[in-house]
Amino acid sequence: MRIARSAANRLVLLIPSQDVLYQYSYLKINEIQYYVTNKALRGQSFFVYNREFPKEQYFSWQTELPNLDVKLNPPKTFTSSSRSEISVSIQTNQNLIDFYNDYPLTPAWNLYVHAGLSETVKQTLYPALQNAIAGKTKTEAANILLDFCQMAFDYKTCAEQFGYERPFFADENFFFPYNNCKHRATLYALLVKDLLQLEVVLLHYPGHLATAVYFTENVTGDFLTIDGKKFIVCDPTYIGATIGMAMESCKQEKARVIRL
Repeated sequence: MRIARSAANRLVLLIPSQDVLYQYSYLKINEIQYYVTNKALRGQSFFVYNREFPKEQYFSWQTELPNLDVKLNPPKTFTSSSRSEISVSIQTNQNLIDFYNDYPLTPAWNLYVHAGLSETVKQTLYPALQNAIAGKTKTEAANILLDFCQMAFDYKTCAEQFGYERPFFADENFFFPYNNCKHRATLYALLVKDLLQLEVVLLHYPGHLATAVYFTENVTGDFLTIDGKKFIVCDPTYIGATIGMAMESCKQEKARVIRL
C-alpha cells in the first residue's frame, strides 16, 4: 500500500493491482499501477509518500463471502428448457447485493468463480439441480447444467443493462433481470466444480467468455488440450448447444485459458 495527499490536502490510500480495476484512476509508481481508492478524487494530482513499509507483501484480492445478516428479496423463478425441466424459485440477500455493489470491479474472471454462491442461494438452487442430475453420467449432468445456464436467464450485454462493464458474483445472476456470456460462464464453471467435481477452465475469446471441462468419459466435439488433458468446450451462452459445441465465431479465434 502507499499513502498520497491530494492538492486539497485529502489523504488517500493507493492499492496496487496486477488486474485492471474498473472506474478507478491509478498512479504508476516503479512500473506498478496503484489505484486511488477514493473515486471522488479521480483525475486529481497527488503528492505520494513512496516508502516501503516493513515486511510488506504484494496486495491480493480475497473473495471469501462476508458474514452478513439476511434480508431476503422477493423470490424469482428460473426455468430451464424442456430438455432438463428445472424450475426453481430463488431469493437473494439484499445485504450481500449491496456489498457487491461497492466491491471493486475487475476482469479477473476467476475471482468471481472462487467467491462462490451464498448459502442463501445454495440451499434452494443446489437441491433442485442435484435432483435433476441424479443418476446421470457426468456428460449428461454437464449438459443439464449447461441447458439451465443457457435458458433460465434473459440476455443483455453490460452496456445495454448498466451502461458499463459489470462482472457478476454468482448471486447477482439471480438478482439482476439479465446476464451475459461472462456472467453465465463464471456461473457454469462454479456449478460444474461444486456439483460434478470436474476440472474446468474459462476460455477468454475476443469479446466472449466460455468454459471448457475435463471429462474422464470419452466425449467428442470441440476441445483444447491443456497439460495433456482434453478439455471439452461448453458454452453457456450458445443457446441450444450441447457440450462439445463452440460458437462458430470463436472456432478460428485463439482463446486465453483462465485456470480456476
